[in-house]
Amino acid sequence: MLKDKVFRVLRAAVGVAVLAVNFCVSHALAQESTDSAGGSVLGEWVGTYTCAQGLTGLTLTIVEATPTVASAMFHFYADPRNPQVPSGCFTMEGVYEPSTGLLQLSGRDWLLRPAGYRFVSFEGRVDAEGRNFQGLVSGAPRCTTFNLSRQPSLAPPQANCVIETPTVQADQVSAGTIVQELASKGSIDLNILFDFAKSTVRPDGRIQLDELGRILMSPVLAEHKIGIYGHTDAVGSDEANQQLSEQRAAAVRDYLIERFNAPADRFEVRGFGKERLKNPGAPLDEANRRVEIVLLSDFSKHSH
Repeated sequence: MLKDKVFRVLRAAVGVAVLAVNFCVSHALAQESTDSAGGSVLGEWVGTYTCAQGLTGLTLTIVEATPTVASAMFHFYADPRNPQVPSGCFTMEGVYEPSTGLLQLSGRDWLLRPAGYRFVSFEGRVDAEGRNFQGLVSGAPRCTTFNLSRQPSLAPPQANCVIETPTVQADQVSAGTIVQELASKGSIDLNILFDFAKSTVRPDGRIQLDELGRILMSPVLAEHKIGIYGHTDAVGSDEANQQLSEQRAAAVRDYLIERFNAPADRFEVRGFGKERLKNPGAPLDEANRRVEIVLLSDFSKHSH
């Protein structure tokens, strides 16, 4: 009797502990989803920076941002408070660290260079809401700080200063939405674009994977093991669909490892073929072709 009573008490205590852990994870994710509502770090940032010429207007267009590569267009022009500044632009390259929001960029190629102007470098952080980007400027005389936010540009770009931005798929899911779904449901289905009947990620599918990688490497998720589960529609044989689903899930894992330096053992890769159709009533529906991202255990407990 005493043993049974002790067992029931211990089982209840373990249950409470598990609930508490799950609540903490869900709360942290829910907070992150609120903080990440601004979405991607990519796109236009508008504001000012200061060097020897004084306060200068700036539109910084970020087209790529991962731990291995970041690239942007730096387009500067006169701020109304300092109208003597000429216009110019150059490309930038650097790295982005999702776990801290730190973005480092340095000048690469001049596209429109006013006389006497030099490249500058930026080092700063994008805030948790994804709405402000602030930091230090270096590389030219009397440079101090920059302050950028999501707002309309004060000056249209000159022909030399237009940069091609990546094509965004219509159903792309933002980092904030990924966290919201993981917080509320523990998983999310993503439409990763692959070449037909292959496991090669299409160029326009990499933006979605970059968005996924940035949020998976953020502090609230960096310690969690992640499931990557491939699914297909019902076209083709069971064997072919099973193989394709496994290969596509592995391709997503490999991309995250290569682009975001994620540890390979953080991911559980599985393929389900056409076994778990999202829309069973329409087995050929493209909605069935997806990659499912699943929040699993605390990775930090298994990585030592």
